[in-house]
Amino acid sequence: MKKTLVVLIAIFVLSTTMVFALISGDPVVKGQLPFLLTNAGQGPGGKMARLLIWQSKAIQETDFDYNAEPLRDNPNDLTARDYKMLFVIIGSSAKGLGASGITIEEEIARLNKMIAEAKRLNLFIIAAHIEGKDRRGNPGSADEQSIDAIAPFADYLIVMKDGNQDGKFTRIAQEKNIPLTIIDNTIDFMQVIKQMFPTE
Repeated sequence: MKKTLVVLIAIFVLSTTMVFALISGDPVVKGQLPFLLTNAGQGPGGKMARLLIWQSKAIQETDFDYNAEPLRDNPNDLTARDYKMLFVIIGSSAKGLGASGITIEEEIARLNKMIAEAKRLNLFIIAAHIEGKDRRGNPGSADEQSIDAIAPFADYLIVMKDGNQDGKFTRIAQEKNIPLTIIDNTIDFMQVIKQMFPTE
């Protein structure tokens, strides 16, 4: 009996440690509803984040909208609802840019306008880089331009650990005094959402 109890306690401690090891850095901020989810760079991360948010079951599907390219065709995208947050998933893709029919220069120009409008509307801006090193590149690359257009203007950063191996996001967070939460894997993004929108 004692041996079984010790084993159960060990499993509990180990599992608890593993759960907490998935998320590090600054505490997860409290989320605000409704919010607009979008992406910067036309990578697949936006759709991935939308799926993970749905799977987290932390909020209802009607609590947020997904728009891959706000302000591109409609200048009122950020005022379509009484949004409290702009949730931007950073990561560029040549395929995504091609499908959208735009260049990275045009995308950056759109992102600059989007951030300016979000600031004007006093929206809380969350920037997330959840695809790791696959969405990092050399200076001046589409991925780095997308990061530079969004991350320094965010109110909160969520970053996958291996996407921050060079410390770029840490430097931005320190220079701009932005809370930074680190996740080990993309799937851990769900745990951040659950903490951001606790059900109890």
